[in-house]
Amino acid sequence: MGLSLPGQTAYFLWSIALGLVLGAIYDLIRAVRILIRARDLHVIISDIIFFAVCGVATSLFALPFNKGDVRAFIIFGEAAGFLIYRLTLGSIMGKIYSHTAVVLRTIIQKIYKIIEKIFDLLLKVTSVLVYNIHEVIDKLIKRSTELHKKHRAERRKRKLADSRIQ
Repeated sequence: MGLSLPGQTAYFLWSIALGLVLGAIYDLIRAVRILIRARDLHVIISDIIFFAVCGVATSLFALPFNKGDVRAFIIFGEAAGFLIYRLTLGSIMGKIYSHTAVVLRTIIQKIYKIIEKIFDLLLKVTSVLVYNIHEVIDKLIKRSTELHKKHRAERRKRKLADSRIQ
């Protein structure tokens, strides 16, 4: 036994709403693509993942209404909702994403340059410190060697003096 006509109408309207939500999700994926300047492989992979999400969403959507049976008017409703979103809010959001991506890239580039300058400064300071530590260690080793030689010479003199006394 199937759904009544009012039930099918409600189900169709809900499928349009699901299509709108899926359109918004696709728009977010598109925003990420624009921001990172996605290559063809990234686009293909993200589209495959998006369509898998759409398939799962459609199946889950069909469970409470139609015991999991997906009907053609459900797919049509989702496609209509998706197209309504893409042709209205989606086109506006695409322009906003493009401009926002340009601004974000310039901000990220400036932050990157600042971080790069900080790391260059840290590298210079670290190299100076390491060089100075190296010099100090060399001086300590030379001083230690000199003291050791002096101490050995004193011990020899004492032994020689002790042997002469006896």
